[in-house]
Amino acid sequence: MSTERGDLEVAAFAEIPQFVSATTLFQHAVADQLGLPVNDLHCLNLVSSGRAVTPTQLAERMGMTTGAVTKMLDRMQEQRLIRREPDPRDRRRVIISQLPDRLAELAELYRPMAAFLQERLAASTTDQLRFIVEFAAAAGNVALDQAALLRRNGKPHATRRSAREKHRP
Repeated sequence: MSTERGDLEVAAFAEIPQFVSATTLFQHAVADQLGLPVNDLHCLNLVSSGRAVTPTQLAERMGMTTGAVTKMLDRMQEQRLIRREPDPRDRRRVIISQLPDRLAELAELYRPMAAFLQERLAASTTDQLRFIVEFAAAAGNVALDQAALLRRNGKPHATRRSAREKHRP
């Protein structure tokens, strides 16, 4: 016998992957409009979160090597998207922050999505908002943990394999 709750759980399991795929497609479209690789946009989103972020933290969060992050940050700094500043608590480290130069361009691309989210959130109850925040945070943490586990215990990324390993029959 089918229940409304059971049907909703099935629908949620179907809709969440669709939402993730649609969001990924949207991020690729935004990156294309800005003329950026999608990893650069991902980095920009992490940097613009308002939290201090270091290159090492970006590498961990993005699943990239520190060398690849350095090259990406060089490219982004050249395009006036980010700046590197000395960490006031540790002079050996740098903090990455977003430059305001292209904020208007970025905001315009996100405007329709932001308007939709603002409208839906404004129509939500406090309990619904609390659930959304808690669910998004928990799901994000699980996704990060699972990505780290796969990187640690799964197959190595193709670009991280040795050349000899890549060419073995």
